[in-house]
Amino acid sequence: MPFVPLDPSALRLGLFIKLEGSWFSHPFPTNSFKILAGKDLETLQGLKNVKLFVDFDRSDAESTAPEDLPGSSTHEQPERLAAEESVVEEDAESLPPPDIEEALEDPMQRKMEQHEAFQVYQSHLQEVENQFQEVLQESKQAVQDVVAGRPRGLRTAQKIVGNLQSLLDGSDNSRALLNLIGSNEANDEFFFHATNVSSLALMIGLDLGFSTEENAKLALGAFFHDVGELKYPAETLLRKGMMAQGELKTFLRTHPQYGVEIAEKIPNFPYEAVDVIRQHHERLNGTGQPSGKKEAQISTFAKIVMVVDLYDELCHHPDPTRSLMPSEALSYLYVKCRQTLWQDAIVSLIKQLGVYPPGSLVHLNNQKTGIVTSVNIDNRLRPIILMYDEHSSTEEPIVLNLAEEDDSLTIVEAIRPGDLAPHIRECLNPRRMISYFPSNTPVEVATTQ
Repeated sequence: MPFVPLDPSALRLGLFIKLEGSWFSHPFPTNSFKILAGKDLETLQGLKNVKLFVDFDRSDAESTAPEDLPGSSTHEQPERLAAEESVVEEDAESLPPPDIEEALEDPMQRKMEQHEAFQVYQSHLQEVENQFQEVLQESKQAVQDVVAGRPRGLRTAQKIVGNLQSLLDGSDNSRALLNLIGSNEANDEFFFHATNVSSLALMIGLDLGFSTEENAKLALGAFFHDVGELKYPAETLLRKGMMAQGELKTFLRTHPQYGVEIAEKIPNFPYEAVDVIRQHHERLNGTGQPSGKKEAQISTFAKIVMVVDLYDELCHHPDPTRSLMPSEALSYLYVKCRQTLWQDAIVSLIKQLGVYPPGSLVHLNNQKTGIVTSVNIDNRLRPIILMYDEHSSTEEPIVLNLAEEDDSLTIVEAIRPGDLAPHIRECLNPRRMISYFPSNTPVEVATTQ
């Protein structure tokens, strides 16, 4: 049954309602929800600038249980209610009627601030997207030149690394870039992977206190780590995710050596970056390729690239049905790779990305779906989320900073993109955020914290 108009006098607990009006005309996180608490019922009865609709098919049968009476909360314990009952009876007549408008003031102000912060973030994301696209285009030329043995390819790559370092100078840039890293586009997988791995390696290098010069060499090795793959025919690369074990082992053994041969033909190619190309498929316990090196035999830079390379591959598998969610990939690295990968680099990556990395699709306990737009550094379990609500306008997106919401509103689980309806997945595409607001305001610093 579709939504039908509802008179405010008919409001009761258990109804699944829709509020037609501005998101800023009420204090609730979304425009459609089931009424579960008496305090929410009282708030709804005091609203003025909204129209009410109800979906009886998604509503509960009417109940008259004591805990459902107006004024109760689904989060309150029975013992607490009993203890307070006498106080309520004694003071009921002396209390002034609740001022609904005053009660709504703080939540409404918070909504406005979150909305404004998202506008700033959206504009900032546009800036970072433009720079990222420039880096991506230059990366194609750099790789082509290096493969062809042209020294200018190294110079272009060094410029790219410098641009990435500048891009990652501020934490707001890092958060915006992480959103874009999480949304690879078809047909550019190789170059996205190279740029993603380079960016993530830089973040770890910064966190571990590397110098600018050290980070430049780390990022250069990360950028070219898979360049040897281009010695293979395109048909082979298309099958990379579906190779049999024997063929895959040969591929992992040979493409690093091909990459070293390419890099060593370029004058002044840093040996530290060459080591990354050579060793990025090695493993700390000696089970890697091509040489079975162990712990101290592997360069620190290669140990970092080993981690971010695998993370990006887990999230962007050639077969999309086998891709892991970012949170799953981080968990896999931390739990399953203790013997094979450098734990310091894994912990640093988790610290940079958060429990729910930007770009993660999540399901909340209010039955809503959203995409993480930014990590709250001080509370990584409660990020900033752009919500999908079928009854809200894209011109007025719902933005929730969970760190500022009631603790009862929580993330239940992360979601694979393939598990969402196509129109929801498209609405929550990180790059689509750029088009949510027409904004010509120059942005210097994003304020989503």
